[in-house]
Amino acid sequence: MTKHKVGTREEWLAARNALLEREKELTRRNDDLARERRELPWVRVEKEYSFDTDAGPKTLAELFDGRPQLLVYNFMFGPDYTAGCPVCSSGRTPTAALWRI
Repeated sequence: MTKHKVGTREEWLAARNALLEREKELTRRNDDLARERRELPWVRVEKEYSFDTDAGPKTLAELFDGRPQLLVYNFMFGPDYTAGCPVCSSGRTPTAALWRI
């Protein structure tokens, strides 16, 4: 069994409040980092990509189909697969609901 310190409620509360301050600072730093990431400059896509879709080949712009945002989910589909990797495609089910919104 591990040796774990046992203290009073007051000691626990003081330690918990100190930890809470560190947690709040971490949250603020993560928020700052996320903001900086969003503010990175964009890079124009110069290459003409072609994507295979159920409706035939489409360009990147055509994938947007007039919408302002595009959700792209990539999962593994090996040459011998009859379906997508079960682990990689497990996240696909919740996003299917987005198409109905």
